[in-house]
Amino acid sequence: MPVDLKKYPIGVRYATSPLAIAPASGTILRDGKPSDWLYIDHLRKKEGDSLGFIPKDAYLSVLERKPYSGRYRFLYQGILITEDNGQQTGFCYFSILPPWAKVFQIVVQEDARRWYRATLMLQEVERRARENGCVGVRCRVAVDLEANFFWRAMGYEPVKVVTSTWLNQRLSRSGRLLWIYRKYLRAVPQQLSLGLV
Repeated sequence: MPVDLKKYPIGVRYATSPLAIAPASGTILRDGKPSDWLYIDHLRKKEGDSLGFIPKDAYLSVLERKPYSGRYRFLYQGILITEDNGQQTGFCYFSILPPWAKVFQIVVQEDARRWYRATLMLQEVERRARENGCVGVRCRVAVDLEANFFWRAMGYEPVKVVTSTWLNQRLSRSGRLLWIYRKYLRAVPQQLSLGLV
């Protein structure tokens, strides 16, 4: 669904803002840039069983900060990159579109897997969500993944189980079961907590 440009005019960047984290670990957290595409593509293919499908144009719109296929994703979506010793070690693909922020993908390469890298990225998404008036953050995680331990440890509550879809339109071939997680970042109106919005 295309973004309503009257509601989110070009130039308003909900998904990007200066990074507020300067970790002592030596890991650098930054916004994605066009030169990160090859790394992201390699990692998403390698971790394909754990990550949901996202079209290439979606990544490129965010990285290049321009519309692709008539969609202005870069206005409300973002990609964060972690770096260690000058090398990318993970990425997070997310959206900030009140009332909810969503994490679509968060992955750290196998030889750099420590919770603090994923935690850095998730904390930054949560900070940006708060800054833009979101009530919380949501994500979908396959029920058979170890990542469920991470989400629960980060304070996310499993809300319900759904069956995976292909581009949100029909059931995927895998029919994989997914947990929907959410975490409230502030007090919410009753209609949100009841799932009416």
